[in-house]
Amino acid sequence: MATAVERSRLQVLQAIERRVLWLAVRMVDYANRERPKEDALKVGGHQASSASMVTLMTALYVSDLRAEDRVAVKPHASPVLHAIEYLLGRLDRRYLTTLRDFGGLQAYPSRSKDPFPVDYSTGSVGLGSAAPLLGALADRYVRTHFGHGTGGRFISLLGDAELDEGTVWEAVLEPQTRSLGNVLWIVDLNRQSLDRVVPVIRAGELEGLFETAGWRVIELKYGRRLREAFARDGGDLLRRQIDAMPNQRYQALFAAFEEVIVDSLLDGLTGGDRQRLTWAATTWPTSWPPCGRPGRTRPDRPSSSPTPSRATGSPSPAGLSTTRPSSPATRSTPCGRRWG
Repeated sequence: MATAVERSRLQVLQAIERRVLWLAVRMVDYANRERPKEDALKVGGHQASSASMVTLMTALYVSDLRAEDRVAVKPHASPVLHAIEYLLGRLDRRYLTTLRDFGGLQAYPSRSKDPFPVDYSTGSVGLGSAAPLLGALADRYVRTHFGHGTGGRFISLLGDAELDEGTVWEAVLEPQTRSLGNVLWIVDLNRQSLDRVVPVIRAGELEGLFETAGWRVIELKYGRRLREAFARDGGDLLRRQIDAMPNQRYQALFAAFEEVIVDSLLDGLTGGDRQRLTWAATTWPTSWPPCGRPGRTRPDRPSSSPTPSRATGSPSPAGLSTTRPSSPATRSTPCGRRWG
């Protein structure tokens, strides 16, 4: 059970997280829809890949990192990094409208071109994520031969599709990089890639590859709010349906309306199970749906259940080595278009 101080701390982090998400999405939106340009071409910006990293990167940069730590940020999460650097006061506001513009914020984190200090350039996918591992190896050499090192951690934030790069596994399988003790890789397994939908079976394969190479692997599949939902009436059905959902259907639910998501979760259920899951899947927080989007009417409580309890059904995005995706039942929608 979280203490009052811990709950207060989480509320602060969640408020910052919402701001980071809004800024990251707004930067991409402005770059594609509002920035003056001479043609109709759009510059992209990887909004989904950014959104899946917002919770993790907010907690890491605001609450966990130390000055001596070094981080390689996954290339497609650069808008999140830019938003955090702005909120931390290390990036001037005028750059927020320059994402993927000439002389502006870079599409991928860059040590030489971004207007704030970047630990590792990660634009060439696979190279940047492997760099902290080799940096930790160099740090151990300096500590062993000269008596002192950085004292910091070497962290890589990767997308699951980035693990298709051979460079990554060359670094992981290098015998000298085993048992370093100050390396952390966090894999954002969101099942999405520009080349394909990453198969769900890939999660187990990746865990096995890291364990074979001597890594300690921890899996976080569901966030706090979904775990709370699973513990309540109908939660067992909710988890079973999410776990059994085919990857193609899971992908199709991104940005879907609540009614579509609930109908997909109810597929194949009948009678009492259908009623129990309907309750578990539709008792959203009071802030749902965001921005006045029409939501689903709360169903009648099943008569066989005890006194009503609230189940949020919305995941706290979590990434780690190796992580599988949370439920698609929550989407964060920034409201309005003002900068702030």
